Amino acid sequence: MTVLHEQRKGKGTERLLLFPIVGLLSGIAALSIDMYLPAFPAIADDLNASAGDIQLTLGFFLAGLALGQLIHGTLSDRYGRKPVILIGLILYALASLACALSVSTFEMYFARFVQGLCAASGVVLARAVIRDIYQGDALAKAMSWLLLVMTVIPMLAPMLGSLVESAFGWQAIFKSLMLFALIWFGLIYFFVPETLDSHNRQLGKATNPFHALGQIFQHKKAIGYSLCGALAYGGMFAYISGTPFIYMTLYGVDGATYALLFALNILSMSLGSFINIRFVASVGRELMIRYLTRILLLASTLLLLASITGFGELYGLVVPLFIYMGCLAALAANCIAGMMEFFPEKAGSASSVFGLLQFGLGSLGAVLVSQFQSLSSIPMATIIMLLASSSFIAYRAMCFPAVDEFMTRK
Repeated sequence: MTVLHEQRKGKGTERLLLFPIVGLLSGIAALSIDMYLPAFPAIADDLNASAGDIQLTLGFFLAGLALGQLIHGTLSDRYGRKPVILIGLILYALASLACALSVSTFEMYFARFVQGLCAASGVVLARAVIRDIYQGDALAKAMSWLLLVMTVIPMLAPMLGSLVESAFGWQAIFKSLMLFALIWFGLIYFFVPETLDSHNRQLGKATNPFHALGQIFQHKKAIGYSLCGALAYGGMFAYISGTPFIYMTLYGVDGATYALLFALNILSMSLGSFINIRFVASVGRELMIRYLTRILLLASTLLLLASITGFGELYGLVVPLFIYMGCLAALAANCIAGMMEFFPEKAGSASSVFGLLQFGLGSLGAVLVSQFQSLSSIPMATIIMLLASSSFIAYRAMCFPAVDEFMTRK
């Protein structure tokens, strides 16, 4: 891979640990979501809440995560990546403790919203750190490596959450999240260098953050890439919100089996990242997006047909979702790279815009599933197919000419 500035990579141990630490930090949102999924029924019983009420806690978390993207991204362009990440982790730890102490759904809604607001620092700034260093197809490849490292967390989180909830109760899940944040605070403080150079930091301080965000939102192709990736992510969050009750209530799957099925889809995401790393340099980012959006649409259509007809029962859902998640990982890396490449001097703000759309639309997917909750997978499958279709349309309408430009350059 080519890098923009050699000095930003760090030296010795810093260089060796950058991808693992930053990659796992980018998974803080996934950890916050996936670890408590197996505890949904237990939380509902303890708080005297319905299934829809507990699914809504995911929507509040995602709403906070979306809003937090704008705050942390713009601040990091002015003051650097590292201080914003460290402050965000401390506040995240306090919000996690508040979740553990919640005794009502209202308290849980508020605590989860604040937790999402703080978790955004890790998500948005992990991408910004990588954008500070890489460019071009190397950036798309680096984003795939970042997502690949990040997938370790959602692969293990449901199983870990199930074990913790069984042994110590659901409150211990949120106390574990608090411990994670404190450990990562130490790792970031000691081993991750500041990647935003002083020149760009001064530019960030001199630039009106609202003007910078306005420039990004007015860039048609950048928003096209963002919508393409974000709408596809919305389908993932609809799946995350819907499957705990569909799998465990409708099909009688226990918490441990649910965690294994969830891990299977994370394995698919890892495979998708590997495929993108292998082929993006030779095929090109644009053609990869073109093919991936079509496969995503096909997988979501098969999911809806299986839900309507009952074909394959549980596995009729598992197989299309496996395909969907694998394509999503590759698609997301390419969309993030395509969007952020337009704004090298505003990587934090650009990352925040992508994150705002990603988690804003993700919260929409989660909330829609919670509102149409039933003992059927049809509402979830319909929402996923609509979001996949919208992702396909967004790319075709706003970015597709980029493919012709790419072919001309080849």
